[in-house]
Amino acid sequence: MSQDIKLRFSDINEALADIQAASESFETSLAKDIASSNQLDVVRRLNELSHLFEEVANVYKSVLIENNQSASKAIEDFIEVDHTISASIMSR
Repeated sequence: MSQDIKLRFSDINEALADIQAASESFETSLAKDIASSNQLDVVRRLNELSHLFEEVANVYKSVLIENNQSASKAIEDFIEVDHTISASIMSR
């Protein structure tokens, strides 16, 4: 087993050239107005979410009212059936 370290300069130079090209093409600048754009996007999205929440809340309210009416109707029907059965039993 050899203890020599062999350097292939052509491979090293090629790798260094690739790294240099990649570092030169790396874009480091950011949008200068990113904060205001970001804030506007956040405000716009919050408005959209608020509108969607309002729609969902209205639908929920409608469903709640319908369920309440259905429950009231079911109780009225139950009372009516109970009276009918009771009257039927009493008439025997």
